[in-house]
Amino acid sequence: MDLNILKIASNTKNNKLLKSYDYILKQKNSLCGDEIEISIKLKNKKISKIGYTCKSCVYTQASASLLSDFLKNKSFDEVKELKLTLDKFFKKKFVRLPKKLLILSKLMNKHNLARKDCLMLPFVTVNKILNKL
Repeated sequence: MDLNILKIASNTKNNKLLKSYDYILKQKNSLCGDEIEISIKLKNKKISKIGYTCKSCVYTQASASLLSDFLKNKSFDEVKELKLTLDKFFKKKFVRLPKKLLILSKLMNKHNLARKDCLMLPFVTVNKILNKL
């Protein structure tokens, strides 16, 4: 396992549910049993705050940590575009992620393709929240 994954997962500043949130959703990975719950606060159709808790592997924890920082102040459209880009990446339509997503390449890379479902669980959960709006 890459030590970067452990380092990212150890960043727990957003590893808590928000006390005041607009939306919350709990998801489970049916393949492995990982669970995540994400709460978000919106302002002007952008994510202003995001928090999460999870009972999961280190890959899901790292993904949630990175995602919770990355999505702050992102619009709904930017989040949906991100999910589509990552789906294309995992379907091997891209060799690497676009420059604006380089921070995510610490996790989303060819070495972690086998952990796709773990890495994508936080992204899928946020996307489902936004699809309800």
